[in-house]
Amino acid sequence: MLKKMLYSFVVIFIFVSLSFAGRTYVIDTPNASMLNYGSYDLVFKCFSHGNITQKVDFELFKILNIGASWELDRLIGGKRMKVAIPAPDIKIRLYEGDMVLPGLAIGYDGQGCFIDRGNCVQREKGLYIVMGRELFLGGLMFNIGANMYDFTKTKQVYGCFVNAIMPVYKESIYLMAEYDNISINRLPDARLNFGFRFAATEGVDIDFIVRDCWGKSNHTSRVPNERVFKISYSGKF
Repeated sequence: MLKKMLYSFVVIFIFVSLSFAGRTYVIDTPNASMLNYGSYDLVFKCFSHGNITQKVDFELFKILNIGASWELDRLIGGKRMKVAIPAPDIKIRLYEGDMVLPGLAIGYDGQGCFIDRGNCVQREKGLYIVMGRELFLGGLMFNIGANMYDFTKTKQVYGCFVNAIMPVYKESIYLMAEYDNISINRLPDARLNFGFRFAATEGVDIDFIVRDCWGKSNHTSRVPNERVFKISYSGKF
């Protein structure tokens, strides 16, 4: 209990003392956007089983985002807490995009979800490539990409993903949707996610998300209709 209180204090201290916004991801999948030069993002996400993930990213160079994420499994509740190893998060802009060609970025995200015997049951994105641009309507951003996390066994693209985010009320409320883990060989692992993003201030976003809509539980890696709460804040240094 004392350890949980200590971790909670650390989380709250980070949350209050830093500025925090997860605009380089839609829900679980990345987009082609980068942070503004000289800015940082801190994301605080609560999800099933009392789990909490914190993530911080910095824009140190105009084409490079670098950061880390850290999951505390079962921080909330009476069960024994598990702590993941902090994982790196890197994104490199290959092309900014223009009126004809989409933006293009590559990156690496090493943080998975749900710790079991030291490993994450829901695996990390790993190495990914993503491209995106505005299509059809003003402010409607589409992104499509592919990722691979296992470099020793499969040695092939694990899956693809597509996501979109669109303002539905000025620049205050956004609708988000994504289809993740798309793979010919592992189609049952695909997840459909929806969410709303509320821009409380210029730097603060609050997300309400439902992950794996209409999925089927397998008591290990699947949590159908999982509700996720995320708050994020952007700042400059």
